[in-house]
Amino acid sequence: MDLQLKGKNVVITASTDGIGYAAARKFLEEGACVLINGRNEPKAKERKEALEQNFGKNRVYLYSGDITIDETILGFRKYAGEIFDHIDCLVANVGSGKPVSQDHLNMEAWKRSFEINLFSAVRLIQVFDNLWKDRTGGSIITVSSLAAYNRISAPYAYAAAKQGISVLSKYLSDDYAVRKIRVNSVIPGNVLYNGGRWEELLAQDEAGIRNYIETSVPLKRFAAPEEIANGIAFLASDCASFITGATLLIDGGQSRTII
Repeated sequence: MDLQLKGKNVVITASTDGIGYAAARKFLEEGACVLINGRNEPKAKERKEALEQNFGKNRVYLYSGDITIDETILGFRKYAGEIFDHIDCLVANVGSGKPVSQDHLNMEAWKRSFEINLFSAVRLIQVFDNLWKDRTGGSIITVSSLAAYNRISAPYAYAAAKQGISVLSKYLSDDYAVRKIRVNSVIPGNVLYNGGRWEELLAQDEAGIRNYIETSVPLKRFAAPEEIANGIAFLASDCASFITGATLLIDGGQSRTII
């Protein structure tokens, strides 16, 4: 299916692994130009080179660094302005649900979780605000989590921050509509990929995790990053031209909430 993304300029944070990397590949497959980002510079360069081999050097760009740091995100924005005269899609994908404390009310853990999972998206959208081309529209996509909608085994701070992501997207969708920029959020279920959190948990207790997936997910399997990336690309495309302020649930049926 042609999503009509050829020639579009796309910026994706945390895009050298997992959902972000799969999204970068999907946009490139659809003909877009993509600026990727990752904290680990050597790995990020390897990912960029791999994408270049498949899609050419003139459509893949990289800015390395931790964009939860203000100086880095400003540098990221500056570089984006040097390679693109405007952007068509901004994907806020930074996030981490790995627990850092057994105390669910540990304030330092809450502060750090909000910095990673919510404030990074707020700051990203803020600093990129003037890189949208006037009156031509575009798409902002945030990545939330199933933990924000169902009480699952996840750090409280992570769930709260990811709920904040969905609230942010809903409120911004109204503000940006006048500029024809759509704002939507994706809610992934359990995504398995090399180096991800679920791979780590499987290594610790494979039988227990497999049983959890079998009993909690109607489709009885993990999601692949590409399945979430397909949803992100769809929301960015004109196929979703009347969708804004929405949350797209991609969880294999795990959520039991009736909205």
